[in-house]
Amino acid sequence: MNREAVAAEDFPTLKTERLTCRRIKDDDAPALHAIWSDPEVTRYFSLEPFQSIAETREMMELLNLLSAAGQGIRWAVVRNADGTILGTCGFHNYKPEHHRAEMGYELGRPYWGQGFMSEAVGAILRYGFMAAGYNRIEAFVNYGNQNSTRLLERNGFRLDGLLRQYELNRGKFVDQYCYSLLKSDWEAIVANAGRGN
Repeated sequence: MNREAVAAEDFPTLKTERLTCRRIKDDDAPALHAIWSDPEVTRYFSLEPFQSIAETREMMELLNLLSAAGQGIRWAVVRNADGTILGTCGFHNYKPEHHRAEMGYELGRPYWGQGFMSEAVGAILRYGFMAAGYNRIEAFVNYGNQNSTRLLERNGFRLDGLLRQYELNRGKFVDQYCYSLLKSDWEAIVANAGRGN
């Protein structure tokens, strides 16, 4: 059995009240293409909006290979009520020697402002700290991406600083904010929530 098959068989599925986070499947391509080809969704991506379904399928394959290669994990975010693909989220750039990974996500524009990604992020943070053994989860956000910074702050991430001209984005160097959440931070948040604070 190849590494991809093992990864698919062992891939963790996460469930929340409204969502299921599961492995990206071949038949998710049309829904993901609609998301990844939207200029508003991809406004802060380093890649241009996808023009072809072939580009989408290539990205799906790369994301699914993360877990097989031990570099991270990416889930499709699915609405339980009707099976709609809302986006993806997960971890990449895993550094096992430091127990650290980077978090990424994107959400289709029709689903913005409804708390879906915050709900998904809550589930994957639990997985990252409890199952994957991360001590630090990072997120890098392009300057001006207020939706993303609000999402991170709602989930307890702290701003570490502004990284000047940190990434080459579509031919232009851009500043990025570095956010992080430590396992100890997350445990305190969970404990406070359990006490109703």
